[in-house]
Amino acid sequence: KVYDSTTNATATLSFSGLIGSETINNTNTSTFDNKNIGTGKTVTVNSLTLVDGSNGGLASNYSISSGQTTTANVSARPLTVSNVSASNKSYDGTTAVTLDTSNVSYNGLVSGDDFSGSFSGVFANENIGTGRIVNITSRYSGDDIGNYSITNQNTHFANITIGNPTISGLSNQEKTFSSSSYILTGTPSISGLPIVYSSSDNSIATVNSSTGEVTFVNVGTVTISANILSTLNYNSATSSYTLEINLNATNINNITSNAVNSSSSTNLNSILNTFLSAKNLNLRTISIQNGGSIKAKIVVIENNADANVDAIYNENTVGNKITKDFNDEEEKEKFDEPGEIIDEKTFILKISATNSYNYKLEYREKGLVIKPLNYSSKNFLEKSKQIVIDAAISRASQIVGFIKKEIKTIIIDFSKSFVAQTDL
Repeated sequence: KVYDSTTNATATLSFSGLIGSETINNTNTSTFDNKNIGTGKTVTVNSLTLVDGSNGGLASNYSISSGQTTTANVSARPLTVSNVSASNKSYDGTTAVTLDTSNVSYNGLVSGDDFSGSFSGVFANENIGTGRIVNITSRYSGDDIGNYSITNQNTHFANITIGNPTISGLSNQEKTFSSSSYILTGTPSISGLPIVYSSSDNSIATVNSSTGEVTFVNVGTVTISANILSTLNYNSATSSYTLEINLNATNINNITSNAVNSSSSTNLNSILNTFLSAKNLNLRTISIQNGGSIKAKIVVIENNADANVDAIYNENTVGNKITKDFNDEEEKEKFDEPGEIIDEKTFILKISATNSYNYKLEYREKGLVIKPLNYSSKNFLEKSKQIVIDAAISRASQIVGFIKKEIKTIIIDFSKSFVAQTDL
């Protein structure tokens, strides 16, 4: 028989010992030794009742006992699994799929048997498409699974739609220049998608497009963009964040300086008083006159080259105070002579515990002259003009007689004659 979860058996008996041509019929109850499938399984007649036959065969004329045995086979019952469905999803870079087994059907399962199934699936590949094949893996458990011949549901179909990634893990940042760099930690919502980073102004901060390392170049405000470029499987994504780089106030406050001993204090006071008298000022009142703000042209002097207007410094600008937006070529070519020297100082700009730079500062009638005193200071000034100019202005503000609004020209002197000989 085919497995039916019972031990019931159907036995057919033949008799010997009958008289002549008489026949006897019977009813019997027979069972297998257990319900499970197998070949050559023992069948036992448990009860036997004789029934009148033909040719005069009367059941009352005969007697017989039960207990006869034979063998027979119990074959596996066919069971078909169906109605496992797969859910659609948007592209996530994986072949993972969610299966719905709430309506799973086990056609052929005998009620009450210990049998259950679990199912997992994967898309054939991760790419987008309609009616994508989902391969289903089935696992079964229970005491009765061996009694069934199971036809699995091996596949289903579902859609993978185009992905819409987002970028998290980034936020607006305010840093001090002494930090020098940091690493962006953007995380794509779809694991594994590459993020490409960029800076809106490489003169303030540069960004390694793949690693996300931000390197500070100057003080100011810059927009850092994190981008995921689109493909056939997903759309592009862009997130922008503001990075503000400031010069640590303690660095400005800790600038150390010394007066240049090229002239005596008597001469210096004489020059100051001459300068102040021309402006109807004096040493007592000048301390409240250095207000206002500076808008000056930055002039660069290189070796064996003419002075060149490089940019405009505007102290009122938030963020990047240096711009090269000239109104016309004439504005770019002309600048005010800085005038006579009023005072001279040297100052040390300390960016961090290990990085400091030395400069000579000349305060003149209409300008400032900044001269690096060694090559490391020259290199820093070349790439970080705003930081050094801010520090120079902070230092000049401590000089009696300094008036911001009088500053029309800031000269950066890179000529070798002003670089300390020990560094050449």
